[in-house]
Amino acid sequence: MVPRNVWKLPWHRGKISFNCHFDPLSKCYQHYEMHTESDWAPAQVQLSQQPDQQFHFQGFPDNETALVYLTHPLAGFYYRRNGKLGTYRVWHDRLDVKPAKLESAQFGLLSRMNLVNQDEQQHPYSVLLQPINEFTIYLPPTAL
Repeated sequence: MVPRNVWKLPWHRGKISFNCHFDPLSKCYQHYEMHTESDWAPAQVQLSQQPDQQFHFQGFPDNETALVYLTHPLAGFYYRRNGKLGTYRVWHDRLDVKPAKLESAQFGLLSRMNLVNQDEQQHPYSVLLQPINEFTIYLPPTAL
């Protein structure tokens, strides 16, 4: 696997499955589930969405500012598998996200590393959904 072995990205295999139903009339998901089978980072998420849900971005002056900070593509940094710092960029058009509500979440890696415990995982800052969007990943990543 080139990303992991050549570029030293901290990627691990996982089988991801989605069980979703998007209603084009309401522009909302009537059902949204994601499940990742992985020894390294298992995950499960269930969301609900209603057409009348509103954005709530505590700490931002307005929704536009919040959406720029939360969804605008930027350069990301990570520790490569060899311990050195690396970076790569992702680009996408402006996202047209809609708010959703977390029903349940389990992120095994976050729990195992004691970064976010199971209870804290049930209270995210925000949940934003967009049915589809194209992303451009600029590769190869750069070692710094």
